[in-house]
Amino acid sequence: MARVKVHEQVKQHIEKLIADRALEPGSKLPTESDLAHGLNVSRSTVRNALKTLEEEGRIERTPGRGTIVREARLGRLLGRLTGFTEDMKLRGLAPSSRLIQAIRTTPSAPVKALLRLENEPVWQLERVRCADGEPIAIEWCYISCSLLDGNDVTTLRQGSLYDILDRRGRAPVRAEQSIEAASANPEDAALLNVEPGRAVLQFERLSFDAAGEPLEYVISTYRGDKYRVYALLRR
Repeated sequence: MARVKVHEQVKQHIEKLIADRALEPGSKLPTESDLAHGLNVSRSTVRNALKTLEEEGRIERTPGRGTIVREARLGRLLGRLTGFTEDMKLRGLAPSSRLIQAIRTTPSAPVKALLRLENEPVWQLERVRCADGEPIAIEWCYISCSLLDGNDVTTLRQGSLYDILDRRGRAPVRAEQSIEAASANPEDAALLNVEPGRAVLQFERLSFDAAGEPLEYVISTYRGDKYRVYALLRR
């Protein structure tokens, strides 16, 4: 039997234990020796399987603590334009939002340029985005007041901004997005229920409608321990 195939079998065995909740998040895996003995494989095969699982974020190996099962992280496949609400529903999770602020204001020069505005005011929206009641991200959204009224804003605690835009014939069809690593500042950490300095992912997105007109400029900060980004690559 090929060595790679054995390595995959060991990996799949551990993944099944995690999926079946035989190994809960935070619990410790058996040692390499115990796994090797129980599965009748070499320790090097087990070590390779654990290395792959660690690279995928499924487990965490810490000196002095052993190998710990990590909580599953939500993910987004790059190349598909979805909002947070749709993203969570696709994963069978209940999305909700906590509206921190909704300010009708004059946009800064950079936001004005990005949204191609003249003298229109914008809504400056700050929301904590949650999945099954747990905070996952903080989102700052800038959108022209011509696209949303006060009643729309109040529905954003549970509803989807993209659904509102879709009903008005201005659904986003493409976006430009960047992602970078950052550390949670004390204010963000308190809203995300993590310690200050924890790793986060910061997204910047500018969305456009079918006519190529910009709709919204969004800065989102996602918990690094709860969220992962995937990319489908072809050659």
